[in-house]
Order: sequence, then structure tokens, then C-alpha cells
Amino acid sequence: MIVCRSKGGWILARPLRIEYPGAFYHVISRGNARQKIFVSDLDKEKFLSYLETGVDRFCYKVHAYCLLDNHYHLLMETAAPNLSKILQRLNSAYATYFSRKRNQTGHLLQGRPKVLLIDKDAYALELSRYIHLNPVRAGIVRRPEQYRWSSYVYYMKRVPVPAYLETSFLLGQFDKKETAARDEMRNFVEAGRKGKLPDPFKDERGGAILGSEAFIHMVRAKFLMGRKKDRELPGLRGLKSTDLWSVRGLVEESLKNNPKLAKKAAIYLCRKYSERTLGELGEFFEGLSVSAVNQVVRRLDGLRLQDRALDQKIKSVESAIRKLCNV
Repeated sequence: MIVCRSKGGWILARPLRIEYPGAFYHVISRGNARQKIFVSDLDKEKFLSYLETGVDRFCYKVHAYCLLDNHYHLLMETAAPNLSKILQRLNSAYATYFSRKRNQTGHLLQGRPKVLLIDKDAYALELSRYIHLNPVRAGIVRRPEQYRWSSYVYYMKRVPVPAYLETSFLLGQFDKKETAARDEMRNFVEAGRKGKLPDPFKDERGGAILGSEAFIHMVRAKFLMGRKKDRELPGLRGLKSTDLWSVRGLVEESLKNNPKLAKKAAIYLCRKYSERTLGELGEFFEGLSVSAVNQVVRRLDGLRLQDRALDQKIKSVESAIRKLCNV
């Protein structure tokens, strides 16, 4: 939430909504006064039909979704800077259908949807797990695959996928082979179901962004300050083809006085600057689980924001990696 000053004093303004091509978002929209927005299965089918008909017009992809009685979640990607138009059309069409069907007046939905721009590399998996486990946390089902109105079934079974749903990105984070990726994703979600699920929103910034420090700097430089240049670390492109052992060796040598941090930093930087999947990185780092790799990446992102000394150490290693890649 952004605080603005007016003649009458300080007021809370709407959270900033950042739109650009290729952006990933978590969207949640609730019923007004917590009322039900889906009363029947037909309502849910109608909502999904509106989601599908909007694809051709607005060019977006949904990577995960879950419809519950009084709210819905979407993890989506836009091809153009048009999220506001997408959500306005989707919610307006559905609210009109709902009101006419039941001869109701008044607002169905609670104001604007809550939208977070997300760093897909650091948070998409955790958010997808959070979304797919919603029916379990609500006590509707024991296992997420038992719930009909989420995208999880399309990840776990070989069934036709709706036009609006894209499963390859999230599965590709686990393994390049589809069968292995499904198994890894199931293990990842089950770990969250059986244990304490991490809060995916604890690193939320200003009610608008959920991402790593580098991601936030990139967004600020490219889209909030009117600059055209990409401010992401220039070593990114060079590291695409760099051998993981070279990066790991450099990191561990640079931080040899702190072996525990060295391993975590190696995992973090190999994930950040390589195209390897979480499953591949887990195998590379002595058989770590996908959840463990993802947790290390998220924790280091958060710690860098809080610990200036740690952030400087990581930046120093990143500088060495750039030299390694000759960029």
C-alpha cells in the first residue's frame, strides 16, 4: 500500500499496479462482504468459460488457478501490459452473469482484485503450491487432486488442457522430462500439505511486488523510472552456458571462511544465473529436494534485503562470476 499526502492529511492510496509484456502476477478476488461468488458448479464453469474466451483477445496464460466459494486465485502471465483490462473484462462479465441469473443488485466482488507482480523464478512455484493447496487448507478435500475446480489435476494427469492454461513452465522448473516433472511437482506439493506451508507473501513489497532484490531493482529501473535500459546483471546471459562446477567452485572459494554460507550461495547463484531446473540443481547439490533448493533461494533473497554485509558478499561473488564469463 502506498501512503500519499493530501490537503486533509495522510491517506492510503491504491497499491501500485505494474504492467509490462511478459509479467507474472498473482491475482486474488473476493466476494463483497465475504459473500459467495460461486454458488453452483455451473457458476464455476461459466467463470472458466469467460477466462477462456479472453485468451484470444488479450493474449494471456494462466499457470495456476483455484476457484473457491467466496474467492478465486490466478497465477497468470500477460503478453502485453494489459492486466487491468483483462481483469476488468473478466470480473465484469462474470458479475453481470451472476446478478442476472439470480436477479440481484449491488456489487458481487470486493473492489479491485489484489494483484502482486511476482518474480517468476523465485516465487512462481511456491505460489502455485499455495494456490493448489487452498481447498485442503479450507477443509474441502484431503488431497489437492480431489478438488475439481483448480488447475492441479491438469498437472498430475495426462488430460486435455484448457486453452487458457499453460502447464509447461511450472513443470519445466522441476525436470525437462514430463513424467519426472509431474512426480517432482507432486512431491513438492505433498511436502507442503504434510508440513508447515511457508508463507509465500512474507517478502511482499508495498502491496505490489513479490520478488528478489535484483527483480525489484529491474522493475524499478525499467518500468518505474522511465528508463529503457535493462538493469539486470549483465552476467546473466554469459552464465546460460557456464558449467555449474565452475560457478560452484568460484563461490565456495570466495566464501571459504564460511562453508555453510558458501553452499547456500552456490545454490542461490546457480539457480539465479543458469537455466537448470530445480530438480537438476537438487541432484547437482548432493541430492537436495526441489523444496530444499527453492527454500534456499527464497531465504537468501529475503536475507539480502535485511543484511547489508551479506548482500555485499553476494555482490562480490557476482562480480567474480561476471569476470569468469568475460562479461
